[in-house]
Amino acid sequence: MRLVAPDDVRVLAVTEALAPYAWRTLTPESVGRRVLAAVDPHRIDGAEGVARQDERIAVLTDFLAGCPWRSLSVAGLSRRLVSVLDAWWQESQWLEIQLHWSPDGL
Repeated sequence: MRLVAPDDVRVLAVTEALAPYAWRTLTPESVGRRVLAAVDPHRIDGAEGVARQDERIAVLTDFLAGCPWRSLSVAGLSRRLVSVLDAWWQESQWLEIQLHWSPDGL
């Protein structure tokens, strides 16, 4: 995984979203939901948030499960989580291209 720049606007947005909280005590899912709300804000029933079925939540929680994230700084964690989202997006785009090129759609 290639890390995004520390001054990437999404990293700064995630850092701002997590910093006011005792984020190390949050569950991985709660961290993931806050991250997604910061990088891709939209409204659900008049409130900020992300849909429970958003597949990116699982991407972020899976990453957090294999990483000692509570030992990182909020900026370091933010940078890694945005990088994970970028890697997921690039992989999903590549899969779409492969499916489009495949004669069987497989």
